[in-house]
Amino acid sequence: MDHLSTFQPPDLSDQRVLRVVAGLRPCRRGGLRLEPEPVGSKVVVHNYGHGGCGITLSMGTAIAAADLVDQCSSSSDPVAVLGAGIVGLTTARELALRGRRVRIYASKIGHETLSMLAGALFLPVGIDLEHPDIGKQRFRSILHTSKASLQKLDPLRFGVENLTVFEPAYAHDDERYFDNGTIDQPVLHDRLPIPGPPRCGHSFETLFIHTPMMLSALIEDLNDLDVQIVEQSFRDTEDLAKLDESVLINCTALGSRRLFHDQSIYPARGVLVHLEPQQLGYAIHDGFKYMFPRKDALILGGVFDENVWDETPDEQIAQDILTHHRRFFAV
Repeated sequence: MDHLSTFQPPDLSDQRVLRVVAGLRPCRRGGLRLEPEPVGSKVVVHNYGHGGCGITLSMGTAIAAADLVDQCSSSSDPVAVLGAGIVGLTTARELALRGRRVRIYASKIGHETLSMLAGALFLPVGIDLEHPDIGKQRFRSILHTSKASLQKLDPLRFGVENLTVFEPAYAHDDERYFDNGTIDQPVLHDRLPIPGPPRCGHSFETLFIHTPMMLSALIEDLNDLDVQIVEQSFRDTEDLAKLDESVLINCTALGSRRLFHDQSIYPARGVLVHLEPQQLGYAIHDGFKYMFPRKDALILGGVFDENVWDETPDEQIAQDILTHHRRFFAV
């Protein structure tokens, strides 16, 4: 039986607002691209197309990409990882743990990348769920591998925890989020046990990843594993030909559109409001309006603006986000 809320409402006053940020999700028609490709004298293993669930999938695609490297090269061959967001860092770590010599090349590293902006639920959103390029079974396998890998990490160092997520009944949802077996089926509520006007909906438990902590832990591990990070950008594949490594893993996300001429790549802009951190013990997921309690900030989102390349924070969208959440928790 549902009960009245024992949770505290968030403080969404103007005095609590820290900043407004925006970023571009690296989406791809066809979903993930995980395959090797000969490029001149190099072999490039592609690992991109994660959409809005890069952190959800990153550990699983890192293992899949490392497997492809093992299949197409000698264990003594050094490997270059292109990109140092969450996908590039997890991929480099996986390779280094296998004993590979790894060097990362990137123009932005870790906390400077899109991976830093949002909190992250383990939930496959913002990606082509039909999986035409890799298939449903392989996608599900990657999801399971990714979750199992996240659960093996030191939760205090990497910032991984279990969190209850509440969704109102009217929120756009997709049964395929839950039909893969990595997240239990939602629990229905005649009245959601959270602050605010009475409303029906459901809740589910999933992993929540505090992204700044995970990025810091990954970089620490890479330093311990003697992985060098080189600040460098690439204009075209001719620049790649100059690298010493013969095996490259492409984790450049949106950069793959220009670097590898993949026109199926497109951005989906997100706008977020960061407030002072608040220990709430729950998250709200209302489509692309959501609230995540990250340890360093309370994250309010957001929008999913396809094919918008502008990363400038939009103050009007930010005000709309605040207004939505204030109404949601109005008493």
